[in-house]
Amino acid sequence: MNFSKYKDLEYICKLVFDLYQIPFYFLDNNGDLVFEISNNFQQNPLFSSKEDILGQLFTENDPLHFPVLRETVYLENYFSIGIWSNNQFNGKIIVGPVLYFRLPEESIKGILNDFFQIKINKDEMVQYFHSLPVVNNLDFINISLIFYYMLYQQKLDLVEIFQHNNLPVKERFELEQPDVQISKRRQDILTHADPLAEKKIFECIKEGNKDDLINNLRTLHESGEPGVLSKTSHLRSQKNLAIAGITLATRAAVDGGLYPEIAYTLSDLFIQNLEELNDSKTVIKFLENALLEFTDRVKKGKKHKYSKPISTCQNYIFTHLYEDITLSHLAKLTAMNPSYLSVLFKKEVGISLRTYIQHAKVEEAKSLMTYTKHSLTEISSFLNFHDQSYFTKVFKKFTGITPKQFINGVVE
Repeated sequence: MNFSKYKDLEYICKLVFDLYQIPFYFLDNNGDLVFEISNNFQQNPLFSSKEDILGQLFTENDPLHFPVLRETVYLENYFSIGIWSNNQFNGKIIVGPVLYFRLPEESIKGILNDFFQIKINKDEMVQYFHSLPVVNNLDFINISLIFYYMLYQQKLDLVEIFQHNNLPVKERFELEQPDVQISKRRQDILTHADPLAEKKIFECIKEGNKDDLINNLRTLHESGEPGVLSKTSHLRSQKNLAIAGITLATRAAVDGGLYPEIAYTLSDLFIQNLEELNDSKTVIKFLENALLEFTDRVKKGKKHKYSKPISTCQNYIFTHLYEDITLSHLAKLTAMNPSYLSVLFKKEVGISLRTYIQHAKVEEAKSLMTYTKHSLTEISSFLNFHDQSYFTKVFKKFTGITPKQFINGVVE
């Protein structure tokens, strides 16, 4: 296609922009910005100009005969496609930025903290991140393929795009002679911890067996040396090992019947707190306590062993407390007749589904009243009660006091 007239190229960019609302920029072969279609898109406050951002991402050496993907250290994502006419390179179209997932405010500030030398208004950066379009990774690559086809009427293979864009990463992260390192550890009689000992630990978590876990933790310390997961910091290495242990413990706890949402929330909190520690011995103790906490919660859950349909209902209720939970939806979820599910639930749990849901919502309301500053009106609305008077009635049914009395510290 002849792109000698930039108006044709701008028209194609405008069509794709109207579909996906992602900024388009065209830089000529000198790196000058010829046009942009961005609808007054907010610029990253860390850079003085768009050319400054785009010039750092895509260099003259990029092989622009297919979509080139780039991600910044701030998790912004772009792709670029070279504009060729009669074998002459005329410049490149750059599309982005987008996020592959919505970043919570804590994550945004965490990213900025990683670059503490940067002095900038963090609230301004939070506003910038919230303005970015969110497109998942695969959809973003497909957009690049669509755009490329509109330009050149050539079909590209998705796997080939992945391979082209992953090659530089593979070269950067090539392992440093792993066989040599393995031989060296053997000669020094330094081996990693016995995999069987590690397996026993995670089996203890899965079974909720706290006593055996303690014994196996002691055995693990004697079975070998821990791996080195950072060559520059012993503390960082210990933290990385602990994070790996918490991740495996989370999966073991879920396999043992702990609600996934509880397990993953615990995992997040443990890792966040772990990062605040400044002593390697404290890290080891912290990890042991985390493993014991997972085990203890699995043990408590195993006191009530229910059939798979009932466990599915309970897990769904736990993770959807802020929604309107109906018997008909739970029946579809478990592929059971609603009446039969209702009877089975009461038979196994001892209370009706409706009572169980109400009790779970009341327990959540108590947590919100204890740990947040939300008003009673907001809490009743969050938990899908029809009105505040009905919320008060249900709350009193389970606690014997009103929500206001609970807030004021009246003993249940």
